[in-house]
Formats: sequence, structure tokens, C-alpha cells
Amino acid sequence: MATTKLSATKSTSRAINYAEKRAVEKSGLNCDVDYAKSSFKAARELYGKTDGNQGHVIIQSFQPGEVTPEQCNQLGLALAEKLVPNHQVAVYTHADTNHVHNHIVLNSIDLNTGKKFNNNKQALRDVRAFNDEVCRAQGLSVPEKDTARLRYTQTEKAIADPNTTSTAQYSWKDDIREAIDQSTATNMEEFQKHLNQHGITIERVTPKSITYRHLAENKKVRGRKLGEDYNKGGIQHGFERQIQRRQQQKHKSDTNFQPKRSTSNRHESTERDTGVTQSDWDQFAQDTNELERRRQAAESARLVDEKARRDREKRVREKPTSRPIINIDRDHGLEL
Repeated sequence: MATTKLSATKSTSRAINYAEKRAVEKSGLNCDVDYAKSSFKAARELYGKTDGNQGHVIIQSFQPGEVTPEQCNQLGLALAEKLVPNHQVAVYTHADTNHVHNHIVLNSIDLNTGKKFNNNKQALRDVRAFNDEVCRAQGLSVPEKDTARLRYTQTEKAIADPNTTSTAQYSWKDDIREAIDQSTATNMEEFQKHLNQHGITIERVTPKSITYRHLAENKKVRGRKLGEDYNKGGIQHGFERQIQRRQQQKHKSDTNFQPKRSTSNRHESTERDTGVTQSDWDQFAQDTNELERRRQAAESARLVDEKARRDREKRVREKPTSRPIINIDRDHGLEL
């Protein structure tokens, strides 16, 4: 039997940062889950929907011993596919309490229409109905009434319900990640100014890395420790993307408005209704391809490290142990 809780969040990065670091299983819908934060942000920028609620969080919980973490994650992904097939979704499974549960983070934007997800009473009813449908399909029981009281950590309550008063403290590293995620800087000067407004400074920059300092905590961390999106290469890519965004916005503002005309062309209709041009879609595709390239590079690096580790272990196993060598000589017998 699974129960659900739905709420909005003003920071999908914050929700993902919490959910990802404790996940034992993860999967994505319409995105690479390893680059969910960047993909979510790119989609919101594509449609100019960067204000208000950035996304929504569903906590889907199962009774103790009812499903494995792998099954739990698959059920969470199935729920997302039924509820929001055109949204980007990241599903993270936690197993560190007495019940296995999912944190399902939805990006607010429908990729087909550019409209935001409407979180209302009907949406909650849809979540429960689709959840029951998914559970029944797998032979699981469903609650007669969604009145089950499940225990969540204070942090989970804060993530799921922004109105909840919680004493849980987020890591200072999460503060740095969130500040960087909110940046629209196009160069290092703008970036430093933005970080300073959030109580963060850049401690050191080398040709390949960048180090941040959290002033309130008086602690520092390298960008690669926060994730590739926060290292120097990821920051520079963010600058390039923001420069292209500004150029596109300037081009739009400089272009005379063309009167609407009736058309049966689906692509022209979509552009008129959403305000998204073909160049916007091309840029979105470019950003997505870049994320995929970086994911493949990270996976290749991981495989190289794994092979090197196996080779080292093999050499250790095959290395002969020190022992006296006995030579057999036909004329002189044994020599030690």
C-alpha cells in the first residue's frame, strides 16, 4: 500500500540536493537524472518561466517490507509517466527509514505547451488516483482512505511542505549549490558579485578548478566536490548559455511584432501560443546535447578509474610472495 503527499517548491535544486545524496536508486523522465538540475533550469529558461514555483515534490511511501528499493523506484517512475508525461521528472528512492519511499521531483514546465503544472486539489486527486492505478497493476493493495500517518524526517517535511516550520539545517554546501543555480551571470565579475550577495566568495581559481568559501561557516570547498556543474568548466558553460539567452532576448525585442495569422501548421501554432521560437528549441537541444556529452565523459572517466582499480588489484594478486628458491642440480643435489 502506497500513500502520497504533493507540494510545491520554489527551488528544485534544493529538493534535488537533499533527495540525491541519500538515494539508493534514481531514474529520470525526459531528462538525464544525473543532470536533472541543469536540465530543469534550461527548460524553465527556454519558456521564460523562472519566477514562482520552480517545481513540485511528491513523496510516495510504501509499507515496510512491501517493495524493494528497485521496485519502489520503478513505481515512482510509472506514477510520473501517468501524471506528467511531458514534464521532466527525477525520481530518488530512500531506504534509510523503516519504510522505503520516493522523492519525485517534477519540473514545473510542460515541454510541449510551456505551461506550468497546476498544483491544486484536482492535481492531488490525480496523484492519488494514478498512484492507486500503478499499485493495483503490480498487485499491491491501495488505501481505502488516504489517512495513513507516515513518519518523515524534519528535512523531508520542509522539502515537501514549504510552510512547515523545521529546525533541520541544510548543509552549507547546499547553500553554495543553490546560489550558483540561481545565477544568470555571463562573466566571472557578474558571478562573483552574485555570490557575494549570498554570502559566498571565490577563494581561488586555477586553469581547471575553482574554490568557494562560505563566509558564515568560514569553510571552503572545491567546485568538483559539489558536482561538475559547479566546477570551472560547468561555470564557464553557464556563462556561454546565459550570453546566448541574452542575445536571443535582445533579438526578440528588436524584431517588429508580426500580426497573428490563422495557420494549420502545428509548429507555427506552438510558436505563437508559447512564444518559443525555433532558435529557442535549437538552443535547448544544444544545451541538452552538451549535458549528454558531459554525462558520457563522466561515465568514461568512471570506467577508466574502475579498470585501473581492477588492474591494480590483479597485479597485487599475481605478485609472487618472497620465499627461498630451491634449485635442483643433478650433480650436486639441492642448493638453498
